[in-house]
Amino acid sequence: MAVAADLVVPAPDRETLAEIVGWDGGRPPSYPAAEFPMDVVRFAETASAPIVLSRARRAESLKALPSSLRERARGAFERFEHRVLRLRLAGGKLLDLSTGTAVMGVVNVTPDSFSDGGLYLDPARAVERALRLFEEGAAIVDVGGESTRPSTYGAAAEVSLEEELARVLPVVAGVRRSSAGLLSVDTRRAPVARAALDAGADAVNDVSALRHDSAMAAAVARAGAGLVLMHMKGLDPRRMQDDTAYGHPLGDIAAGLAAAAAAALEAGVPAENVAVDPGLGFGKSPEGNLALLRHLAAFRTLGFALAVGASRKGFVRRFSGVGDDASAAERLPGSLAAVAAAVSAGASIVRVHDVADTVRFLRMAAAISRPVRAAAALAAP
Repeated sequence: MAVAADLVVPAPDRETLAEIVGWDGGRPPSYPAAEFPMDVVRFAETASAPIVLSRARRAESLKALPSSLRERARGAFERFEHRVLRLRLAGGKLLDLSTGTAVMGVVNVTPDSFSDGGLYLDPARAVERALRLFEEGAAIVDVGGESTRPSTYGAAAEVSLEEELARVLPVVAGVRRSSAGLLSVDTRRAPVARAALDAGADAVNDVSALRHDSAMAAAVARAGAGLVLMHMKGLDPRRMQDDTAYGHPLGDIAAGLAAAAAAALEAGVPAENVAVDPGLGFGKSPEGNLALLRHLAAFRTLGFALAVGASRKGFVRRFSGVGDDASAAERLPGSLAAVAAAVSAGASIVRVHDVADTVRFLRMAAAISRPVRAAAALAAP
């Protein structure tokens, strides 16, 4: 089942347009300021050059295209402009995306995750942490038992299947005894996904986008669970930073995510259960991560809910001016700046460590953009 990897990339100004067109070796004409904002439509798996369309004259410009490209471009714009209102999960549950970006809280049940490794290795502490994240406003909590930190933090230890199960399952079961809150399991292994879903998890967050375990898609389909497909360079997180070069910084990643989504649909996972994540920090250079955040909106063209996780990652600390040994509080401003970029791009889900601060940040941002609704909510009894 094919999933189109054509992209619509917004270009609000001349400098951005030159950057986007330059990725394909082109140079844009000198458009007058009145033509902006513009959009670049990049067609996947074709020799056709990207087309540049003024948003104000899109309908007129599309009519001038050859029929095959015209229909592809129209389809790309329809997917880009479609707003995903919910993500379907196991048991008929829904992750509501209609009121804005949903916050996914992180619980790492590991001794060696780059940010909070060891803090929640004890199952009881991990359960307590997950319940606290729900109280702080997390719409869903992501539980993981394997560190996927890059080698820049020291190679993460390989985790056996038995150990990953032993870490994850008590936490999922423990949370389920106390809360009906939405849970995802962060794993590349189908046996872990199956066991966690049977224990009460609602979704799977696969950082390998189904490439590590060919049985993952079927496991998710059987449970009717949600599925987050994340892009990663290569198959081993410990080696993913060895090569961070791309032929096209957006197109290559979009093609990988489209292929993964197609595999999920072919296995029986409904489209409304799928979210895609470009994988910040997973086989990307620091500058490449910035490019992905700057042009994150383009991935909405794939037609699925868009998830993104930049929280406390190395490039965030680097560009916000704090060291590798910075505290969580020192990392927070940079992480919130990345959240702001994700929200501006129309991301459906942000995966974060600092849930309370992120929820407050999003509430204030929503109040600024929708003051009448915010005032009404405060006045309600």
